[in-house]
Order: sequence, then structure tokens, then C-alpha cells
Amino acid sequence: MAGRLSHMLMPIAGAVPHAPFGPEPLDEDLRILAIPAPAGELTATLAQVSPADGGPEPVRVLFIPGFTGSKEDFSSFLPMVQDAGYTALAYSQRGQADSAAPKRTREYRIENYVEDALAVARAYGAEDVPVHLVGHSFGGIIARATAIADPTLFRTLTIFSSGPKPGPRMWLMNGMRLLYGPLGARIAHRLIHPKMPKEPQGNSHLEVLRLRALATPMAGLRGIAKIVSRFPDMTEQLRATGLPLNVVVGANDTMWPVQWYEPWARRLGASFTLIPDAAHSAQLENPSALLEALTAFWAANDEAGSQQGDTAGA
Repeated sequence: MAGRLSHMLMPIAGAVPHAPFGPEPLDEDLRILAIPAPAGELTATLAQVSPADGGPEPVRVLFIPGFTGSKEDFSSFLPMVQDAGYTALAYSQRGQADSAAPKRTREYRIENYVEDALAVARAYGAEDVPVHLVGHSFGGIIARATAIADPTLFRTLTIFSSGPKPGPRMWLMNGMRLLYGPLGARIAHRLIHPKMPKEPQGNSHLEVLRLRALATPMAGLRGIAKIVSRFPDMTEQLRATGLPLNVVVGANDTMWPVQWYEPWARRLGASFTLIPDAAHSAQLENPSALLEALTAFWAANDEAGSQQGDTAGA
């Protein structure tokens, strides 16, 4: 069995230790890092598994968070992934929380986010050992474009609560794009996080939501709003990558119509799981069910890859 904690951090190219964002207590095994990328330093949370003596390096997973999100959305979920035997990394994209935040809207195009994701994946060692990629919401749009850009870096792709085309709420966000003023970040965050408080909340995830809204640049909001309202159908390009694909969504999600997902998964040739008792962020609302869906998919494809390797070497 792999150990839960590695006292020696795995090498992530160019990464340096970084302070946590916000006051929320973290699991003692989590490590906060800053990873160089085209945007500048992107902050990340690492949950590392120690390999068994003489055993193989644990399989790695990379999480990309969504619009108005950050690595902190996965702080409570990464230790569960770690306990399941996977080393896991979640990073805040450009303009999120304490990651680098370019000042111009034109620096928040889909290709900019993809360049960052490729840089993080390569720093994480994906060129040597491909990783399982998971993209949540807006992060799912970036994850699919990243997998298309270089599928060799990834074992699988999971699209998590991220629809196949712009949905009605995406058009609403884009319609508000030009109205974002000094309070724009709070307005946008409150659309997705209705419980986001206006006043300090002590050492809680709610306080992280409040601080994150204050840290979000207007340029990033405008750039992402444009992406989510106009991103193209990538179904055929995803199929052409040859990657094993997985679609998961909370049964009560309203960000995209839930009925869109299963037909799309069939078009993709993807696995599909509807997570019960969850809305848009199952990693917070029903983490055990999400973990079961993810690990079953990863394990099946890790086993298939291992069998193919054994056959090739015979």
C-alpha cells in the first residue's frame, strides 16, 4: 500500500513553497506551491502519496478549477484522492485567488489558459508519466482544449460539471460582462456562490469565497465570460485524441442543463456518471460519490494501460 504522506516533496519543475490563501485550515499533508507558467506564478495545492518500498510511483491526477473558482475548491477533496492512492494537484488558474493576474482582458483568452495548463502539466512530470486530467466547470472547457492541444500528456480526461456548449447562464454572464465595475467580481461570484458572505467569516471556506471575490481582476471576469459564452463544440477533436473520456455531473446542477450531459457522453464515447445529492460542485456536496466515480474510471484505464504495456513487451 502507498503511504499517505511523503516527507520528501516530489519534484515539480520550478515550483517553490507558497503561503496558503485565506484563513481556512488545511489538512496537514497538503502542500502549497507556486509553479511557473506563461501567466507568471500559479499557486497549487499538492497531496502527495509516498510510493511503497520498491514499488512504482503513484499515479498522478491534475485538477483545473472553474469560473470564480480556485485550488481552494479542492482543498477538502484532495486528501480523499490521496487516501485512494493517487498523488493529486489542483492549481488556481490565472486571475484566481493568489495566482498571477495579468491586467489586460486579451490575456484571458482560451489559448492563454491552455498554455498555462500545459506548463503546469509538464512541470508536474506529465511528459514522463501522463496524468489523469480533471476539469471542473470553466476548467472543463480549458481541460478539453488542453487535452486536444497535447493528448500525450494525459492518461484520461474527466469533464466535470462542464457542458458541451454555452448554456443559458453563460449568456447571462456574458451579458453582464460590460457592466462589471468595482463590484463586478462580487456580482459574478454571487451568481455561482449564492451563500458568499459580505462580511468576514473567520476561518471558514465562506471567508475564502469572500476574499477570492475581492482578489478577482475585472479583466479575468470579462475574458472568462467571453469564453464561456462562445466556446466551440470540441466533440470530434476530443474523440480524435484517443484518450479515455469521462463525463460526470451533479444530478441537481443548474449551471448547464443536466439533460445535455448523457447524450453528449454518448457522442464522445465517454463514461457517464450522474452524481446524486450534488449540484455544481460535487467535490464539496457529495465528495464520496464523486471520488467513487473518478477512481473507478481511473483504475479501469490504469489497468487497461498496464495490460497493453505487458502485451507490447511480450
